[in-house]
Amino acid sequence: MKHQNIHFSFLTRTVSYLSLTCATTLALVTGINSEVKAAVIEFDADTYAYSNPNTCTPQLADGNKCFVEDGFNVEAFSGRETGGDPGHFHEGGHFHASNSYEAQHFSGVDRLLGIYLTPVNGGSFSLESLYYQLRDNTRAIAGYSTDDTKILISTTFDPTQPVLGQFWEYSVGNELGLPFQKLELTEFNNITQVYIASSGDVNFDNIMVNEIPEENTPNSVPEPGTLVGLLALGSMGFCFRKKESQR
Repeated sequence: MKHQNIHFSFLTRTVSYLSLTCATTLALVTGINSEVKAAVIEFDADTYAYSNPNTCTPQLADGNKCFVEDGFNVEAFSGRETGGDPGHFHEGGHFHASNSYEAQHFSGVDRLLGIYLTPVNGGSFSLESLYYQLRDNTRAIAGYSTDDTKILISTTFDPTQPVLGQFWEYSVGNELGLPFQKLELTEFNNITQVYIASSGDVNFDNIMVNEIPEENTPNSVPEPGTLVGLLALGSMGFCFRKKESQR
């Protein structure tokens, strides 16, 4: 009888360990327990350096102003002569600092000024929200009206093509004097870059992003039969361990 008890105890521990191993394996192959890091681009006065930051390497054009905040490269871009072959990212894109927010503005009917975001360490992220405020309602780039200024957001931008049709558009209206308002976004998940601009003159602040670690991307998911087997073994281990604890 003594030998039988030892054998049963050994079997119980073996199955328990096996169930723990299966559960761990299941978590690893399905990408469970990875954390998403939230970040906010606040255009902090010190980081922002009053429109003249130079703390990261610009990716769109030489001489563009660029700074790092909360794990993201924040680059100013200037699309010139948009809508035709001469269209290009102009060298020397810069910010327009005003009380720790970005005062993005109209520069010409064939120009688009804005912000370009990429993670410092590469990888993907989601754009969750931003705050905006209409500053002027008398100017608009080609294809847009001053009656309803638009916030323009896209993961791609080709200056040789018309701006109209390349961006998601979010209506701002034309009423001045309103406080900053929050724009919730759901269209930009698992992206690697994003362009943020407007068809006129709009202030931007508190751009909320969630950085997605590489390990958060699900790996190949096991076949259904494999999953069932892992879950069954886990259940057996739990039952045996519970029975042993009651002895």
